[in-house]
Amino acid sequence: MYVTYHLRADEITADVIQNIKNTYHDRELVVLSKDTYDEPERVRKNAEYLAQLEESKQELEAGKGIVKTMAELEAMEHA
Repeated sequence: MYVTYHLRADEITADVIQNIKNTYHDRELVVLSKDTYDEPERVRKNAEYLAQLEESKQELEAGKGIVKTMAELEAMEHA
């Protein structure tokens, strides 16, 4: 069984704790901070970003890049 409570620290009262105890009795509980809870999402996004960088690197190494001089870029900006 998985349950997620989203509470700020100042919302954790004795009543909340008693309610959790009454609900889960002797079960083992794990309490995570929001940062820890969100970590898998950050890791997944970072892995996706690193894969995109690797793909771009391979494309450049294979000659699939587009080369522009600074003058050409500046001309594109003002066009």
